[in-house]
Amino acid sequence: MKPNKLKRNLIIIFSIILILLALGLVLYNTTDIFRTKRGAFFRYFEQIPDAFEILETTDEYKTYQNTKNSMPYTTTGEMVITDSSNIADSSILNKISMNVNGRTDNKNEKSNTEISVNSDNTALFNMTVARDKNLYGFYAPQIADGYIVFRNEKLNELAEKMGLEYANNVPEQIMPLNIESILEVKNQEKTHIAKYIKMISNQATDTAYTKDSNKKIEIEGQSYDTTAYTLKLNSEQNSDLQISILEELTTDSVMMNFITSKCRLINLNKDYTDINTLNSKMKERIELLKNDPSKAGELSITVYENWQKNIQTKIEFNGKIITINHIENDDDNYAIVKIENEDSSSTTIKLEKNTDGHTLKIQSEENEIIKSAEFIHSLTGTVRENNIQNHLTINLVDDIKRITFEYNDNINFTNDIGTLRDMQDDKVAVINDYDSEYLKNFINLVKTQINTVYINQATSIGINLDPLFEVE
Repeated sequence: MKPNKLKRNLIIIFSIILILLALGLVLYNTTDIFRTKRGAFFRYFEQIPDAFEILETTDEYKTYQNTKNSMPYTTTGEMVITDSSNIADSSILNKISMNVNGRTDNKNEKSNTEISVNSDNTALFNMTVARDKNLYGFYAPQIADGYIVFRNEKLNELAEKMGLEYANNVPEQIMPLNIESILEVKNQEKTHIAKYIKMISNQATDTAYTKDSNKKIEIEGQSYDTTAYTLKLNSEQNSDLQISILEELTTDSVMMNFITSKCRLINLNKDYTDINTLNSKMKERIELLKNDPSKAGELSITVYENWQKNIQTKIEFNGKIITINHIENDDDNYAIVKIENEDSSSTTIKLEKNTDGHTLKIQSEENEIIKSAEFIHSLTGTVRENNIQNHLTINLVDDIKRITFEYNDNINFTNDIGTLRDMQDDKVAVINDYDSEYLKNFINLVKTQINTVYINQATSIGINLDPLFEVE
């Protein structure tokens, strides 16, 4: 063969090889042709956290929040009722408004907010909500002759003394919501998380993974063609997996700190925020499963892929179904978490992001009765121009009862907010300091007085209402 011809053939062969390699690389990155069921499952399993990136806020909103923490400001706002059904006559409700005048200094942990509820020119209710360091309280002349205050510490103990039904779920301390801190994952933490994902991947056999290439699902009334990848473990396999992970976690200080710190930020109770308590709970679970693997129950996790994106994850265990939907395209950007129980009751949380802000909707359904609360928030203006305005729409549904509130306020950053009242200088009742018997009597008296004011003031403008609280 002539040298030129050989050279030309080698170039052609080399070019074909490069094209095939490039094509293979493209197919590998954009399709699942060369992936095993296990590999494809974990490709989309690892996309689950992407659904919660919707919580991220704009740069202007972050600037606004940071400025609120570093500089004093005043708040002037008004809330009105814009729509209602099966509650009261709209001609009455349309006259009701709530006015808010606040002064806040977060840097020094102080605030005073005056709230008044009016019907036309008639004052129905007045209240001051205040903070002084770790003391939070309210003063309403129609309820009591001094501040009713709680100390933001050992709140779980306070809840027990009050005899609250869900006292075990109350955190020791209420933390302010900080989305950036909740979503933050450091590189060291990412490395440790990857280790546990690898443990899950290595634990199950190849037969535990299945694939359904033509699975139709529906999200918010929209039909999607998906490929479903499922990991299914029986009780023994699930038990072995849980034991392996929990045994590793109990000796992993990085992950234990990561879990407890995040749980503290979302205000969970001591079972999840104290490392020693959580560690003990994990060890109890390990012993339980070692003695009886059937306690683990079967576990099924299915990820649904559409155009190389995980748009739905369904987790089934112990009679519960947790579904996580995440849709992000040119028209929609939302995430939905739904928890379904054995008794057919369910709770759904939907968070939607748009150019103006966020929408949060929480809905519960039990015995075909639907209750929901929807919050639609947007922010206008800039910190630089000091013309920030918050706009909030609240839609409440309780079976056939529906009502809509519109709230708007103006935020003014200024060092001239005056002197904030110190609650220690007033007649203060710090309910944390009461014993259980006295506290229960005190709370009942407050509930009774609130019910009286609530019903009487509503009656004065022509509305018949049921009591807000049950009194023991």
